[in-house]
Amino acid sequence: MNENNILSLKTRLVQLGFEPSVETMLRCHICFMPAAFDLVLVRQEGDDRFHFTVHLEKAEKDLYVMRYYQATLRKEVLVPPELEPIDQVMKLVDWHALVNGKLVSGLTNNSAIQTAFDVLGQLQNVGSVGDLLKYKYWAGTALEPMVTQLAGLRSEWEISERFYFFDEKVVISFDDAVRFLSSRWMEKQFAARRKLLVRKSEGRKENGSVAGSKLLSKNPRKLTKRGNNKSI
Repeated sequence: MNENNILSLKTRLVQLGFEPSVETMLRCHICFMPAAFDLVLVRQEGDDRFHFTVHLEKAEKDLYVMRYYQATLRKEVLVPPELEPIDQVMKLVDWHALVNGKLVSGLTNNSAIQTAFDVLGQLQNVGSVGDLLKYKYWAGTALEPMVTQLAGLRSEWEISERFYFFDEKVVISFDDAVRFLSSRWMEKQFAARRKLLVRKSEGRKENGSVAGSKLLSKNPRKLTKRGNNKSI
């Protein structure tokens, strides 16, 4: 392994927002000499989670370079009251550990597996609405493909941006990405509210137009000239 390459990458990754221990992750990947690999960091900011995935590729002379990183803001999922009982049970299961077989053997393991089995039965009973809970707990795990409405839920609860590395001296840090995505999320919410107001306004206009047309469609009252009973 090229020590200068590893130390250079470590320096840049720490500038991004990784801890110095990222060097160990680098060495574990590079020792296998893959054509490309990803380094992942997850940060909790209040009730929201930010996922950062840095993509590295092998370049000339078997040296590795950072090409880009994907930053994703995943908002806290708000669960409707009717799903809260299932939500409370799903919190008890470490789904990432379960799907990777990392739960310790013994009674605790069997209990967690039984809990997961029971809650999966409850999810089947509630139908497609249960996808919201699957997304909440399975997004980012190997279970993610089992979320039927994954694309729609991502559109509703996530926002992403890809940042490329063009200049080694200029680094858009994870802190910068957090501010950028938070701003974009607020902009997205404002745009959604504007659309909702426009729809409501158009709905009122349509209702008024329909009401007016109904009035016109009724038999008009017979109007008479003053002084006689003739209709006009």
